[in-house]
Amino acid sequence: MSTTRTDHEVVIVGGGPVGLMMAIELGRRGVDVAVIERRTTRLRHPRAIGLHARTMEIMRQLGWAEDVRRVGNLPLERWSSFGYMTRLNSPDIGSIDLMADPDRVERAYSESPEMIAWCAQDVFEPFLVEKVGEFPSVGVTTGLRVTHLEQHEDHVVLTVEDEAGSVRQISAEYVVGADGAHSAVRGLLGIDAPVSPTKGHQLNACFVGDLRPYLGDRNHILWWVINQDTTGAFLTYDGDRRWVYSWGYDPNRESVADYPPERCTEVIRSAIGDAGADVEFERVFPWTIDAAIADRFRSGRTFLIGDAAHRLPPSGGFGMNSGIQDAQNLAWKLALVLRGHAEECVLDTYDEERRAVAWFNADQIHRNVEASAKVGWVMTDPDMLARIEGPDGGPVRQQIADAIPLQEDQYWSYGQQFGFVYESAAVIGDGTAAPTSVVSDYVPSAAPGAHAPHVWLRDPEGNRLSTVDLLHTDFVLLTTPQGAEWRTALEDLSAPRGLPTAGYAIGEGGDFVAENGQDWLARYGIEASGAVLIRPDGHVCMRATNVGTPAREVLAQALAKLLAGPVVNAGVGQA
Repeated sequence: MSTTRTDHEVVIVGGGPVGLMMAIELGRRGVDVAVIERRTTRLRHPRAIGLHARTMEIMRQLGWAEDVRRVGNLPLERWSSFGYMTRLNSPDIGSIDLMADPDRVERAYSESPEMIAWCAQDVFEPFLVEKVGEFPSVGVTTGLRVTHLEQHEDHVVLTVEDEAGSVRQISAEYVVGADGAHSAVRGLLGIDAPVSPTKGHQLNACFVGDLRPYLGDRNHILWWVINQDTTGAFLTYDGDRRWVYSWGYDPNRESVADYPPERCTEVIRSAIGDAGADVEFERVFPWTIDAAIADRFRSGRTFLIGDAAHRLPPSGGFGMNSGIQDAQNLAWKLALVLRGHAEECVLDTYDEERRAVAWFNADQIHRNVEASAKVGWVMTDPDMLARIEGPDGGPVRQQIADAIPLQEDQYWSYGQQFGFVYESAAVIGDGTAAPTSVVSDYVPSAAPGAHAPHVWLRDPEGNRLSTVDLLHTDFVLLTTPQGAEWRTALEDLSAPRGLPTAGYAIGEGGDFVAENGQDWLARYGIEASGAVLIRPDGHVCMRATNVGTPAREVLAQALAKLLAGPVVNAGVGQA
């Protein structure tokens, strides 16, 4: 812990969804947090829209899942499909519907209590701003940009400038850079983020218009358009009048300046298939189909999360979702260190765990982009595009139809969302390996490092809840009623140091019973005398199959390793 008096315990640079979630995760643990944001107005472009099931679990644990769905106003029961067509007013060549397979949906609810939700970033962000206000230890200041960062052994000093040009300094024990793909914090730290080969250049045009006359009875959330005039995708942000159309352009031949409102409107109308469509253009912005992952997610007392750490293309929707999970991973570790429950070296595991996930996501998104080319996205074959709408275009349309099932991985990614397994000093191996999940299929496992599996439970009053609902904020120990020795040992070990823990017995006579006779012990891979210790981010940190060694000894060794691992030089210096 710092011995220098600072203005705040943590300063978060960046007030987008990822920075706000970091503030919320710290604020609900009572940490003194200052969020500084360069913008003074709300986000002008909706950007991300999909909140993965894993992210919705976090919203659920905060009690906000249904609020997010209400704010997003795009119920999954209605907006569950992704369509492919030559133009918006043309019939579908094919589609993928997330809810079309009842068996898959049922399996999904056996793997998580939540499903994906649609909530445009420009309404999700104000929702989080409102929620941040519920935590008195968190303050948000807008109109500030960071111009200098100086790290010391026990604190960090930021130099910030407001819109009037006034300069001041803010000090903190730790700083978190959540300031986006062009992160000022990352730049001031001198951390490189090599960019992958670019797969294409896109323009996103936001507009308002009543497109219902062209949609028929289709309720796709995403509409892929493929023709010789324009290839791109429509995305609805409210199921009504707010839309974006994204299409490719060649920066070697033209620039964004070559797309004034009149031309953008023309492109949109061409994609719709009606030159007279009532479209009110708002704005356009460019982006590239590439990835960039920072060489380090930590430097001294400063951390990078979200796009500041890893910029990912939107295929599969892992940008904002990964950033929110970065915040969840880092926040509990920072809180434990700040409260003296864990040694400072525990923070090294953030980089170790989350950078591996970022690389996996980037590799899979690259595969998604390659698969998208098979259905016409970034298609470069002019002959195919010229024929697709003509009388001889049947084979081209059929080729696209045949490739549509290959797109499943970017829409249904439960294995990618839930199946990653952390390996770090914050995980205690038990000699077993988690079964391998593939991108679309998740194999639940309670192997150390894995996401603790979801099991539906009933409390003594008959109320239904998930194991996921138990696994937030504290270290949680799950046992059977026969495992009282484990729960007593955990309480005895944690109480003297004030470590936040909780223990629950699942089984007849315990705190909960598994619903419909589910064998939760089999899913967790333990015997009736065993126990599983789960971290505040819902990942298993220790599993004891049985009580072969005295429970107190096993837990004492586990906590010692988890909270005071081997010392690693974090590279404190100046930037």
